[in-house]
Amino acid sequence: MNDEMEEIIQEFITEAEESLDRIEPRFVELEQKGQDTNLINDIFRSMHTIKGAAGFLGFQLIVDVAHAAENIMKKLRDNEISLSKSLMDVILESIDMLRLLLIHIKEKDGVEENVAPLVQELGKALKAAMSNLNNKEQAGISVKPDIRAEQSSKASKESESISPESASEKPLNKVNVAESAKVTENAQETSKSSQITQIAEELSQIPEIAKTTINDSIKNSESTQAATDGEQKPNEMIQAAKDNVQKAQNLRVDVNRIDKVMDLAGEVVLVRNRLLNISNYFDMKYTDDQMTEILMEAVSFLDRITSDMQIAVMKMRMQPIQKVLSKFPRLVRDISASVNKDVELQIFGEGTEVDKTVIEHIGDPMTHILRNSIDHAIEPAEERIAKGKPSKGKIVINTYQRGTQIVVEITDDGKGMDLNKLKKKAIEKGLLTEEEAQKMSDKDAIDIIFMPGFSTKEVATELSGRGVGMDVVKTNISLLNGYVEVSTEKDVGTTFKISIPLTLAIIQALMVEVNGVKYAIPLSPIEETLKVSKKDINNITGQNVIVIRDNICPLFDLSSILGFGSNGNNDDLDFKYLIVISMGDRRFCIAVDKLVGQEEVVIKTLNGMDTTSSFVLGATITGDGKVVFILDVTGMSRNLMELTRA
Repeated sequence: MNDEMEEIIQEFITEAEESLDRIEPRFVELEQKGQDTNLINDIFRSMHTIKGAAGFLGFQLIVDVAHAAENIMKKLRDNEISLSKSLMDVILESIDMLRLLLIHIKEKDGVEENVAPLVQELGKALKAAMSNLNNKEQAGISVKPDIRAEQSSKASKESESISPESASEKPLNKVNVAESAKVTENAQETSKSSQITQIAEELSQIPEIAKTTINDSIKNSESTQAATDGEQKPNEMIQAAKDNVQKAQNLRVDVNRIDKVMDLAGEVVLVRNRLLNISNYFDMKYTDDQMTEILMEAVSFLDRITSDMQIAVMKMRMQPIQKVLSKFPRLVRDISASVNKDVELQIFGEGTEVDKTVIEHIGDPMTHILRNSIDHAIEPAEERIAKGKPSKGKIVINTYQRGTQIVVEITDDGKGMDLNKLKKKAIEKGLLTEEEAQKMSDKDAIDIIFMPGFSTKEVATELSGRGVGMDVVKTNISLLNGYVEVSTEKDVGTTFKISIPLTLAIIQALMVEVNGVKYAIPLSPIEETLKVSKKDINNITGQNVIVIRDNICPLFDLSSILGFGSNGNNDDLDFKYLIVISMGDRRFCIAVDKLVGQEEVVIKTLNGMDTTSSFVLGATITGDGKVVFILDVTGMSRNLMELTRA
């Protein structure tokens, strides 16, 4: 019984957190749109569901907070109060409190929050809103009437048009009763007919297998409509039915189980790679043997099945990036209010799916970028108006897939970056010398913002000024084997472009060899491979470079990068193998001894090893059973670009 109850509680926590994640941005949207009936109904239903489930499980604190917030939503739904910023502030406080209460339940820490002040604050806010509305009515200000009052008035007028004599002039008799009943019945039939038409239109857009469930839900809703005093509306019935279908078609699985399946799929991939090597060996040595042919067919079939299984498991780990993006409307609202700025956030591409590991790690970098944009980039309203801009600032988040990469663009319409100011601040803080600053290109100057300890703020505030935010962005994106680019234009705005791999578990890699040791390089940042003559390599002020299609590209030896010193193994050869790496608009070349070939590898994390300084992303087991390090090209590129500037 305890296990069953534990499972029910965990289910409640998960669904409650999902509901809060879903409705929180809707509150911000509601604040922008005003009295939007559909939004209010959606929020009201979710809050009511949380309250009911919490009451069943005996979580009284959640019930108290949810009930107080639900009262406000009901008054908004019935148009008995008007929405205001102060009212929205206290409602959002209740969302924060509900999240905190759920954390305590999840962690079983026994902590009980004092929700009484918040409940009182919610009650006071509701009374104040009702008082404001009454004052407006008394002052003769037009206030939007209650929808139900309008419907009642309309029904009354219809009755009067059908029956010209009023009830006071004509006594109620059997004929009047029958006539009245007939009118009511006709009105109900008309209403029911319109409901059925609306529901039928919705059903036409839903798969056949789901219609039975929806029809059952509609019948149940119709049978209980009288008991709910006519409050359940067609759109609510349809939404409830759709929710039931969604729950029936989805299966909630613990993420640890999916990770376990992913690990097993990775092991199968490694075994598949070994079998491919073995079968190729037998194919070369025993070409005419019939058993060799059978072995090749079996391994080929296993190869296809393994690839399909890998894709299926990877899709299980994929989640819409909306899970991260949904928290940003509230974040932008609160931060812009704290610095007395009006900022609008637009989000596109919420349905783009990424690996769950990416979901877990990309939130913090995006939060830092948004904070930076609001605090530093977006100008105050007066300054924007003086420049001919709208008083309200705008930030746009656009997410899309490009090949094997997920791209997240965060664009603001602020003042852009003053590159001279960036250089001056970096010199003041001892991060650059005068000579280095003068040599810098514009793109190098933009990258100053990513230096540890850099900030343009004179005084540190809660938002910024400590010189850690943008450094965290660069570091966290690098850990995801991704990179970030920045473009800016004075008084037009700034764009941060984050590119990260679609998945971090199984990747395509190029196997190379240096000093007799194999290494794997992720394929996504590799633009091309070249075999060049030594005479094509030039040296400019101590830095090797090579010209590729009229573009000068810096050249580094992988042996030197990894700390082995200069590689003398290929000094007698007249050629070198080069790998051209492209990280956004930056390109550089890495020289290796051999190009072994392309292979699908499973990334295994290395505990107890400083992967950042060693430029190692992880390790894998190759088809011949050997352990091979996977190189962190992103971290490597940042270090090499600093060397070229020096």
